Amino acid sequence: MPVPKIIALDLDGTLFSGTGEVTPYTKEMLRRAVKAGVSIIISTGRPFTGLPFDVAKETGIEYAITANGAGVYRIADRACLHEEGLAPKTAADLCLALRNRHLHLDVFIQGEAYTQNTTFEIIRRSVLPESVKNYILTTRNQTPDLAAYILEHNLTLQKATCTFEKESDGQFPDREETRQYLESRPEIHVVCGGYHNLEFTKAGVTKGAGLRFLCDYLHIPLEASMACGDSENDLDILKTSGLSVAMSNADAAIKDACDYVTASCNEDGVGLAIAKYIFHETR
Repeated sequence: MPVPKIIALDLDGTLFSGTGEVTPYTKEMLRRAVKAGVSIIISTGRPFTGLPFDVAKETGIEYAITANGAGVYRIADRACLHEEGLAPKTAADLCLALRNRHLHLDVFIQGEAYTQNTTFEIIRRSVLPESVKNYILTTRNQTPDLAAYILEHNLTLQKATCTFEKESDGQFPDREETRQYLESRPEIHVVCGGYHNLEFTKAGVTKGAGLRFLCDYLHIPLEASMACGDSENDLDILKTSGLSVAMSNADAAIKDACDYVTASCNEDGVGLAIAKYIFHETR
């Protein structure tokens, strides 16, 4: 197996700790890897505006796969190198179909995040970590009608995220019914991005497809790639990469699908994986 020349890192639950930070050891390993000529890229379900720009600048991360692969960007100048999204009419129809369900809906458009602000209470009562709740509640462009906004401005949708409230009996109202509905729509691809949410993009759009694009763009063989992740929306990129690494906090199915399981996101898991496979070091 070749030494990885490109490493794709999920954010929430992978590069980020439970408090939404990158541990000092992992930052140091990122800097060392970049200095050694390895391309470190972000691979996230977040939109471009949700990237950790300070961390990217500090460590030398230049590229990002965003919105589960729907938008691939060069970070420094926000150049969108590749985009594949849902047409405005299809996006608006889906927003309308989800409007009366018990969920909070975010949509990502041109690297920005938009939200239907009438359902913020569902975010507050969700099982999301407080750092993620705060990120959502403070970074969205707000509108009372996503469908109307998309149609009025003729906007292509990169990704949508449905967040559900957990009730006292442990159930998530409307989640399974919503998943069944979304999976019945052949024009979209549906995954869970963690914390019992549901995310959808245009059919065929995945983080793995984004990795293929960047490997070709950077002239790096796909077999010389490594990916780290923790949830269902990482599964395709983990299967696509030459080397797959699951966090110890990952879903069981993700661990089973990977070549190696590293420590958790709170215990320098990404940094330790880089040390092992790039520098052949252990701590």
